[in-house]
Amino acid sequence: MNQAKTAEKTIRPASNSVSTDATVELGMVMTKGGTEVAVADESGVVVVDNGGSVVDKIVYNTLGWVKAAMIMIAETISLGILSLPSAIAAMGLVPGIILIVALGLMATYTGFVVWQFKMKHPSMCSLAHGMELAFGRPGRWVAEIIQDLMLLFVMAAHIVIFSTAFNSLTDHATCTTVFMAIGTFVSFLVSLPRTMKGNAVFSIFSCASIATATLVAMIGICISKPGYGQTHAVTPSSLTSFSSAGMSVSSIILAYNGHIAYPTIISEMKEPRDFPKALVLLESVAISFYVVVAVVIYTFAGQDVAAPALGSASPIVRKIAYGFAVPTIIVAGVIVALVAAKQFYKYTWVNWKKQPGVMEEKSARARWSWVGILAVVWVLAWIIACVIPIFRPLLGLIGAMFGTWFALGFPSLLWLGMNWTGSVNKSYGQTWKKVMLTWLNVIIVLVCAAICVLGTYGSITSIVAAASIDGRKPFSCARNDMG
Repeated sequence: MNQAKTAEKTIRPASNSVSTDATVELGMVMTKGGTEVAVADESGVVVVDNGGSVVDKIVYNTLGWVKAAMIMIAETISLGILSLPSAIAAMGLVPGIILIVALGLMATYTGFVVWQFKMKHPSMCSLAHGMELAFGRPGRWVAEIIQDLMLLFVMAAHIVIFSTAFNSLTDHATCTTVFMAIGTFVSFLVSLPRTMKGNAVFSIFSCASIATATLVAMIGICISKPGYGQTHAVTPSSLTSFSSAGMSVSSIILAYNGHIAYPTIISEMKEPRDFPKALVLLESVAISFYVVVAVVIYTFAGQDVAAPALGSASPIVRKIAYGFAVPTIIVAGVIVALVAAKQFYKYTWVNWKKQPGVMEEKSARARWSWVGILAVVWVLAWIIACVIPIFRPLLGLIGAMFGTWFALGFPSLLWLGMNWTGSVNKSYGQTWKKVMLTWLNVIIVLVCAAICVLGTYGSITSIVAAASIDGRKPFSCARNDMG
């Protein structure tokens, strides 16, 4: 028993990474043989036997680049794909395809920058931490506030799509706000455990769920052809608006928002230098899948394609598709909730109470503080969902206000901070390559800022218009599953 106590005292961080997907926090423990292994039970407490030997060993840094790519695909391809056909409808086939590909390539580059920064600063555990390393404490606080708000809004999007799905499955059997409350409560119950073992498996299952739902809807729309022939190479101004185009661009960016998980994934790879291979595979799959789904659904659903796109299918096909999508709606939302709640849990016990050990306890104070924080974040998400009960404008708002910074702005700012050496000329003007890369990253930051402003304006304009035209006001009972 004394040996076991000694073993517990030698715990140190197993990695510089902090999981963004609510996995257990691992620790390194010195066994009596002098070797180190990463071990933890579900509460983060090291498990040893009476002889001081470690049991339930967990080997860290196990991801090959292919498995890393699969996890990245699962994290990236989610609800955002359902808004892409309507995004193309707002701009037309040609501008829409160009933007999907161009923003995908831009996201590939910024993902590569995150990897470069991580290689230079192995201690980086998140993009917010990277902003601190590049710009000091203020950089971290800005990034963390934006991250927490983004997580809450993404949770709200899952509540909205839950109500949309059940409005369709039940033919609007009750008030939309009631469906949102049911979705919130169900999600709250599922997210009660403080950790989620095997969340990578859940993420892959979630990705398969939304991919199946999308394919079912796409096949059904191709068969029924509700708007075939009503498409445009470039949508005329009489059928769209500047605000709609801005919202559409931010919706496309949101579909590429996997960057928030990259630092953790890199930390867990056997060979972090192989991350660019995983990144290229991810973006190749995402760009191809997005273009095919958006173009096919828009071509056969026409200018009035719904958002989410499942709403353009026939009633029976729509119900089948939403049935397949329910696992994604719940599981992906719960994973995001765990990340958000864990952040506030950490703020409470580490930053405020200065008692980090409580997070590893199974005591009443640890358990009930977790339940309380989880309840608060879900209630906040429910309020956001009720205030903005429309899927496409809500996704556009998330993409514009938050997604642009994680997919584009923050990585480019990291590049500028990583290469700063004290003066502009020495930092960015030594070679023509450095000059070109400097301009590229500056342009990306400016594009990010422009989309943030225009997309936010467009999304808010659409929310106000929808409230005045079809009654989808805050806390409304109006149906929200028909686009």
